[in-house]
Amino acid sequence: MSTDACHHYAHGTSGARILAALDPLDGADVEHLAAATGLHRTTVCRRVDKLVEDGLAEEADGLVYLPRHLAGDEGLRPDPDQLEHVALLRGTAGLGERRCKRHGDQRRFYRQWLTECTQHAVERRRCPRPRLRLVPEGVVDESTGELRDTAWRGWNIDDPYRPTWPDDGSPEAVCG
Repeated sequence: MSTDACHHYAHGTSGARILAALDPLDGADVEHLAAATGLHRTTVCRRVDKLVEDGLAEEADGLVYLPRHLAGDEGLRPDPDQLEHVALLRGTAGLGERRCKRHGDQRRFYRQWLTECTQHAVERRRCPRPRLRLVPEGVVDESTGELRDTAWRGWNIDDPYRPTWPDDGSPEAVCG
């Protein structure tokens, strides 16, 4: 159940599990509810007392029943007005809505923070100076592509900003 009456500070998920295990015709004792929900016997006793106090369960002859106004064809049919009233009594009205809003705000702020961090990292990576050209102008004839300066013979100068020496390990590649 996603109502404020089943918020942690009201009946909680254990209260919702107990409500789901109740039947309007066949009553259940505390031991049966504990076995059906997997909760401890004392937790079931505490929660049943609160559910009975709020009118979400009925207790008779040591058995706990689901009230007829909450029972549907398939089991539990919660009455939204009564659940809202219980939430008001327990002080949990509106907590779910506020939690959803807070979670949405946190997601939005996180996305914004992530975007700003990414932009800041990109700005830090930008070099403030222009790239340094290592192969001087005029080493290669622009029209023919021939090497004019013999001192650059053997170098791979396809990228004038990053010339490389082809080192395949053979003496011919090194000595030319």
